[in-house]
Amino acid sequence: MMLNTFKLGAKYPVYTGQVKAKIDAASEDKKILYPAYATDVELIAEKEGFQRYFKEGAWHYVVDNVGKKYWDENGTKHTITELGEELPEGALLEVPVIPPTVAEQTALSNAECSKRINAHWNQIGQINASLGIYGADDTAACSAWISSNRAALVSILTNDSLLEIDVTDDQYWPVFEDVSE
Repeated sequence: MMLNTFKLGAKYPVYTGQVKAKIDAASEDKKILYPAYATDVELIAEKEGFQRYFKEGAWHYVVDNVGKKYWDENGTKHTITELGEELPEGALLEVPVIPPTVAEQTALSNAECSKRINAHWNQIGQINASLGIYGADDTAACSAWISSNRAALVSILTNDSLLEIDVTDDQYWPVFEDVSE
């Protein structure tokens, strides 16, 4: 005879497998020896998304969402860690797309402008140009590059579609032309 075993847990003694029942050789009536946490109560069928557990002499189902990830409406990620825990009302199974705020888009635009300026005229070069260490052509080129990027930034920040555009897209920024050659 096979016995169904279960593991004692904090809340649910879940099914762990089967063991073969042993007969007490010392008893005259061939009594079955039941190991701890085993029963001969017939096991209920497996059910997708559930664990089976034994309590009060019967098998029951408990929802098993352990490890399932979900996001709330604010985009905060959560992971279910306990048996019996249901997905909360309004839980999202994919990362929600949360549009940026005006402040976030403005900060991203400013950072993109600085990145583009520094890509061709790093801060040392900008300082040297402003101090007149470079020749007139390089100083003018540096100044023009900074001015054109700042003008692009103003154009982006005053765009009615600011929250809907990708401010890192090249289409919104000037193209660098190397005039030193």
